Amino acid sequence: MPNDFITLNALAKELNGAISGGKIDKITMPEADEINIFLRKGGENLILALSANAQNPRVHLTTRKKNAPLVAPAFCMRLRKCLSGGVVNSVSMLGDDRIFDFSFTARNELRDEVTYSLIVETMGRYSNILLVDAGGTIKDTLKQASFDTATKRCLLPSVRYQLPPRNKLPCTDIDAVATALKNYNGTDLAGFIMSSVSGFSALTVKELLYTAGVDNSQKPTADDVASLSEQLKTFLDVNSSAAFSPCCSLVNGAEDDYFVFPYSSSTLSFSPSPTLSAAVETCIGKKDEICRRNDHTKHLRKAHSAAVSKLRKRLEKCRQRLAEASGLERNRKFGELLTANLYKISRGDRSVTVQDYYEEGMPEITIPLDEKLSPGQNAQQYFKKYAKQKRTLEVVTAQIKDSEAELQYLLSIEPSIALCSTDDEIAEVENELIAAGALKPSGKRNKTRTKAAEPLFYEKDGFTIAVGKNNLQNDKLTFKVANGGDLWVHAKDVHGSHVIVFAEGRVIPDDVILTACEIACYWSQAQPGTKTVCDYTSRRNLKRHPSGKPGMVLYTTYNSATVTANEHKELLQKD
Repeated sequence: MPNDFITLNALAKELNGAISGGKIDKITMPEADEINIFLRKGGENLILALSANAQNPRVHLTTRKKNAPLVAPAFCMRLRKCLSGGVVNSVSMLGDDRIFDFSFTARNELRDEVTYSLIVETMGRYSNILLVDAGGTIKDTLKQASFDTATKRCLLPSVRYQLPPRNKLPCTDIDAVATALKNYNGTDLAGFIMSSVSGFSALTVKELLYTAGVDNSQKPTADDVASLSEQLKTFLDVNSSAAFSPCCSLVNGAEDDYFVFPYSSSTLSFSPSPTLSAAVETCIGKKDEICRRNDHTKHLRKAHSAAVSKLRKRLEKCRQRLAEASGLERNRKFGELLTANLYKISRGDRSVTVQDYYEEGMPEITIPLDEKLSPGQNAQQYFKKYAKQKRTLEVVTAQIKDSEAELQYLLSIEPSIALCSTDDEIAEVENELIAAGALKPSGKRNKTRTKAAEPLFYEKDGFTIAVGKNNLQNDKLTFKVANGGDLWVHAKDVHGSHVIVFAEGRVIPDDVILTACEIACYWSQAQPGTKTVCDYTSRRNLKRHPSGKPGMVLYTTYNSATVTANEHKELLQKD
């Protein structure tokens, strides 16, 4: 991804035109390393997202409103105090590096105008957000460091802000870059530019050489240097050129990276984007969403895995005890045979051979004895073992049945964890795991505003298809929302979502039923790309499972269809 000065400089210029003059309405901190600034400009509401996440640092305008914590972090409170009601002056880049400078004018407690800079450093693991006053002094910082050994800086309040040390030529100094190119005598021009000039990614250097018509393996001539210098000027002011055409690269049909224009030197496919900011949100925002979802559901996956492992160990022990108790009939038979042959036994005998009248032909059988016990006590010993094994068999059989049911229920929660995409859905699965005893309630819960999560809705030929994303949604959708005449669909013999086709008194066509089956298989643990059997029946044919667990149902009347999983994105209704 060309996450370099050339690309980010174009992004800064675009944002400068989009938000300069905008007034700050609200500031939130939905993540520990992300700030959302709500702006009002020209009668339009805008949300500026600033992220210092190590994996996905980014700056862009967003349309997604994230839930804010009930208690704002200290850094967020400081930003509110200094910037609330302020106006955006400008957006620019600092130091020819991946550092944004958002300039604001606000008023202090005495109603005097003051100027602040919100500096966003998008440099991987060293990403940070700092509030700096007009004199260059740090007022507060998201990530504090008494001394950062990598950036050679102190990042603390009241310390003067310094740019990271530079050990390369700035790409904006075109004359210095041209001089360095003239003095280069090697055969890897791209590598030389990458190692000597700041602000370039490998993809952008390759594109620079390609568009300038310069051979990477040859020493650059005077014409080559002139061409590269001219092309570099265009790259630095690409927003004003005809080449500027924000786009996203495609990998397997999905947006992957953002570009200021389609790179001709690349073999990638590109899809156009209305703005560079929108391209950033589409590509990096999606990756960030997945990354944060994994982080937010990490404790759920850990608790679920531990609970499943614990149940499987319990089942293994129960089955071992069941195997040990499998000889109860043998002990009962030995006890009865000894009772019938007490006259043949003397105290001190270690065994006795008798006729086994339980078997055809009454063959002889040898029964082990305890030499310390009397004949009658030996018989009672076998009867006691039989009684104990019988009780064990009854108890363990019930335990196995309960544990298997509990295990199946826990396994049904696993797809729900993978499908969590919002704080509301995470909270629902968390509550379900707590109710199942797999997760202990924590005082850290409920720090964000949550509400009941909504299922997914599809539209097919005038019919609405609803998909539950967890057991609580499945239960509500099936038994509280759906009517008796609606169609219930579920992938057979695998855990997955309940799918409801709302009939509304109409006959549901076969192609709508097949579409619902394909959607149900997609939102299940069925193997992608394989034929899967899907059951469907009227909602009135369903009964709750005797266990009372949410999302568990029983049915006997149904039809089946064999389909291949298909998400049918084109039918998904947008919020």
